[in-house]
Amino acid sequence: MFKRWHTIIVIFLLPLLVAACGPSAPQATARPTQTPFSTPLPWISTPMPAGTGDNPLRMAILPAEDLSDDQITEFESLFASSGVAVQVVVAESESDALKLLCSNTTAEHAVVAWLDGIGYVSAYGRLCGQAQLLLSTGDGDTQFGERVELIIRPELGTQQISAAEGRTFCRVGYDDSYSWRIPQLWFAQVDFDIAAIDTLEDVEDYQSIVDGVASDTCDLGAVPGSMVDALDEDIAEAIIVAKTSPVLPYGVLVVPPGLPQQHRDALSQVLVDASGSHQDLMSAFFGDYEIQTVDSDLVDDLHDFVDDSGFDFVQVDR
Repeated sequence: MFKRWHTIIVIFLLPLLVAACGPSAPQATARPTQTPFSTPLPWISTPMPAGTGDNPLRMAILPAEDLSDDQITEFESLFASSGVAVQVVVAESESDALKLLCSNTTAEHAVVAWLDGIGYVSAYGRLCGQAQLLLSTGDGDTQFGERVELIIRPELGTQQISAAEGRTFCRVGYDDSYSWRIPQLWFAQVDFDIAAIDTLEDVEDYQSIVDGVASDTCDLGAVPGSMVDALDEDIAEAIIVAKTSPVLPYGVLVVPPGLPQQHRDALSQVLVDASGSHQDLMSAFFGDYEIQTVDSDLVDDLHDFVDDSGFDFVQVDR
């Protein structure tokens, strides 16, 4: 019995032993792997920011007086050692300067512009500019600009801007910043429809607005805050100050978001220094104002005021 099982096991294992001892299977020959070559990307030139000799940074400005070619050349030469070449562009109007700024916001084509307070409000509202420098009288409550105050006849019995409905609103004119542009933002804050005003009365000056409200010729109007502060007591008692705006700057150097920080710093350094060292030249451009760095609290208050209004500046031309 044992021999029989032994024979069966041998018969079963024999083919396996033969296969194991047979010739080895052919082995694959290793071949070197070819290193792929990368395809070079096309060369793309990087635009250089405005501020070079071939592509100067344009500065739009409405000068305080007519400028000679020599004055413009001297002003531009102030920036020679700053690393930023500047070209003066004398704008014909505030709206032209604003349009030039907002049409050129990239680094390569950047334009900076000196704008008045409402011009800066428009630039900020259109997301095409930020305040870099401010014009200043030097000191005092009106150092950087004026607040605007809405005055109302006491008989109206309210201090709300909606009191204008069915009433006479007096202003200096459609383009006046204090008596009409700022009130438009107040109206926008409460979604007041200007068409609900019965009469928009254009008057000669701010004093006419004060006199009109005090004498019931006007129901309400807006004037610079410094004028209200200087009123005689009897006139002051005949009106109510219903609203006061943030400070509206006299003038702002507005820079586009695409302008590199080093260019902004260079502009600030040159202009602030020149305000003290080249007074005659700078007065031709900026009048009696000094140039100072931005007061962040002033600008933040103005930004909040504009944001709260929800006013659509893109749809409105100055």
